Parts: sequence; structure tokens; C-alpha cells
Amino acid sequence: MNYRFGLGSILIIFVSFTASCFAQSSSVEVGPNQRLQTYGKVSEIGKLSEARASHTATLLGDGKVLIAGGMERNGMFFDNADIFDPQTNSIKQIKGKMSIKRVSQTATLLRDGRVLIAGGWSNRDMPEMSAEIFDPQTETFTAVGNLSRRRAAHTETLLEDGKVLITGGFNGKESLDDAEVFDPKTNTFSVIGKMRNARLAHTATKLADGKIFLAGGEIGRGQILSSAEIFDPKTNSYSLLKNAMMVVRYKHDAILLADGRVLIFGGSDSNDWRGQHKSSEIFDPKTGGFTPTGEMNFARFKIDGTAVLLQDGKVFIGGGNERAEIFDPRTNRFTNSAGEFGMPLHFATVTRLPDGRALIVGGYGNGTREAGPVSTNRAWIFKL
Repeated sequence: MNYRFGLGSILIIFVSFTASCFAQSSSVEVGPNQRLQTYGKVSEIGKLSEARASHTATLLGDGKVLIAGGMERNGMFFDNADIFDPQTNSIKQIKGKMSIKRVSQTATLLRDGRVLIAGGWSNRDMPEMSAEIFDPQTETFTAVGNLSRRRAAHTETLLEDGKVLITGGFNGKESLDDAEVFDPKTNTFSVIGKMRNARLAHTATKLADGKIFLAGGEIGRGQILSSAEIFDPKTNSYSLLKNAMMVVRYKHDAILLADGRVLIFGGSDSNDWRGQHKSSEIFDPKTGGFTPTGEMNFARFKIDGTAVLLQDGKVFIGGGNERAEIFDPRTNRFTNSAGEFGMPLHFATVTRLPDGRALIVGGYGNGTREAGPVSTNRAWIFKL
């Protein structure tokens, strides 16, 4: 069996193991006569019902967070879910369970308050085609039909018309170049054409004009992309950008900045663990070009979904390393946050809460050759 792709990016490691805009920065002592400038602080807030990695975390309409699925280690997958309540800072497991166990699935909040959960792995054989809906009113999951293809390491993005775009991923044999949309009015999926490149472990970012920016990913075993393309939902067409990213990236992250540009950072090249990036760059939709920023303080990969935009326009990055950091688009520089996770949180999740804080949950560390990596059940809060 080949676990490189999708869950692949987590399973191969388990199996074989080769608050205000004016908040002031502070500093912590890191050695004799040495102080490290920091911004905000990470503090442990509680524990999940399960140790989870490669799960999903979705902000619900009432401000709570649905934390679903994931895995503790190879062979220990979950069909259960937790709810985090920011009013009480508490985490509880809900009674409802997904229709199957899922790892490396996607989840999207729909306009009607429900959550679409699709694809991923339920075992170590093949990715799933199935999908389901979570209803926060009843805290129950209901099966909602199948995707057109088996998918893991794909993306989901809510479109302006309320439909959900699902792109790329891995079907158990190869990277996918096709896409489909989910219509919440009919609870059905329909194919919507092909991307210009097959992509898995890529990023999908909705731009200010409603178009979707797709960047990087893996097109084939060991073939990592620097290319990017734009999906236009008005014409259902894909356009390959003339310019490419400065380096090839997959298992990276990207986030829309307040000024409409996109920050792209971290990830890896074909060397995977040995090819992790500290670099980041900015995509400007107005020019179609990419420009470098200052480097991150730490190399990071396996970080999709671990960055959020803060109230002051800075970006909090909370995965892929034992310490979080913050990007300031005004200076193009990265600053560490105070506090540490104690492990490098691969395939963790970060969710911005309505009060401006960020919730960081789960992920896994480096582990040992004998035991392999094991996920954590710990949860943290970042606040200014």
C-alpha cells in the first residue's frame, strides 16, 4: 500500500516513520543577556476527548467550534467530534457521530449554518467518496451522497453563491485534476471541469472578487508544483497564471490578507521532511505576481488550515513547529508569540474565534522510530 498521498502525507509517517490593534509586543528571556521579541501569547486551554491529527475544525454560526474526526496514530481513526465553547472555554464530545471514521477530510460552514464534511480516509486502503452534513441544532450527522471521485488531501471553498467548490486531491492511485461543486439546496455534487494541473496537498484561497486562487501541490509522486491558477465561478473556468511561486510548495498554507493580497508560506519540496521551507511570499491579484517577504523564524510544513487573520491585520501561524509566530504585512516580518506547544503540531488546526482569539487543537509531533508519531489531545488559545 502507498500512503504517501492525502492521508498519505500523515500515514506514511505513522506507518514507516522515516486583542486589540494596539497590542504591544513583549519579550522573553532566552539566554544570558538575550531576549526574544514576542507578540501575544499561547496558553494551554484544555483537552480534547481524543488525541487528534488531520482532523477538521469549523467555526459555527453561534461562535462554537466543531472539531471532527482525525486520528491518534495509524489504525486509530475517529468518527466522533468535539465542540469548543468560547464562552466557557470548555471542550465536550457530542453524542452524534459521523457516518464513518474520517482522516484528512474537508469541512465547510454552509450559509444555512450546517457543515459539509467530505472525503478523507476511513481506513488505510482507499480515500472516501462519501459526504455528510452536520446540523448544529441537533448535533447530528446525516449522510448526503457521494462525491464524483474518491478524494483526500483536496480542498473545499465556499463560493459567493453558497455552493462549495471541491478541487483536486488524491483518489488512492494518483493526483486529481478535476473539481466539483456541492449545492446545499439540493444536497448534490456535480463535476465542474478540470484544473490546469492535477494537485494534492495544495491551497485554495477565495479572493476579494470571489475567484479562487489555487497554488502549489503535488502533481505526481515527488513532483511538486510552483504553479498557480485561478478559478472563476462566473465562467466555471480555470486560468493558469503566467507567473509561478518562487519555490515549489506542497503541504503549505495560504491566507487572504486584509488588503486583498495572499500570503503563502512554508510547505516542502520533494524532499518532504528534509525539504521544509522557512520562506514565504505574497501573491498580488492585481498584478498576478509573487514577491518575497522576510523568512519565517522556523521551517514549517503539514500546516494547511493553521493560519488565521487577526483583528489588527496580522496573521497568526500556529502549526508545524513548537512555537507560533505572527506575520505583519506592513513590515513583511515574522515575530514569535510567547508560549510554546511542546511539540511541532503537524496537521493541527487553528480557528479564529469571534472575540479575536485563536483556538489551536491537536496535531502530532516527531515521535520515535519505534513508536512513530502520536497525536496530542491538547488545546491552546492565542490572545494578544
